Amino acid sequence: MASVDIIPAAMWNNLETLSKFPESSGKGHKGPWLLFVSENGHGKRVPLSSFRVSSLNRVGLVGYKFSAEDRLAAVFVVGFSLAEDGESDEQVVLVSQSGTVNRIKVRDISIQSRFARGVILMRLDHAGKIQSASLISATDCEPEEALATAQG
Repeated sequence: MASVDIIPAAMWNNLETLSKFPESSGKGHKGPWLLFVSENGHGKRVPLSSFRVSSLNRVGLVGYKFSAEDRLAAVFVVGFSLAEDGESDEQVVLVSQSGTVNRIKVRDISIQSRFARGVILMRLDHAGKIQSASLISATDCEPEEALATAQG
């Protein structure tokens, strides 16, 4: 198992309502999404409504199409906090094995199907891989904001 996240009941009820109307589940879907990050620096968002609920002891669904030498680095449920435009306010921080750090807004990562490879989130050296990935929630205080409130 690579990752586990909990979806609040209110959010799940909204997803069940949206899944009854297939015309609302296209590229303009307003979240939440599963954010996939691969070790080779690729990533994508997939609407959570693309995955059905299955009972235990069942085989899961394909969520990411990997190349032969690629593996999963992280999976996050994103889109719980939305801005006024309906896009996610979260950010993801990627750290490579060489120590390079990259901070990306989740809204800038494209929404794709479950079978797509994704887009390049971080360009890596030939032997480099993503070492870790962390999600920063919109409710977290920005360092500048925290400093301003501490001084004021």
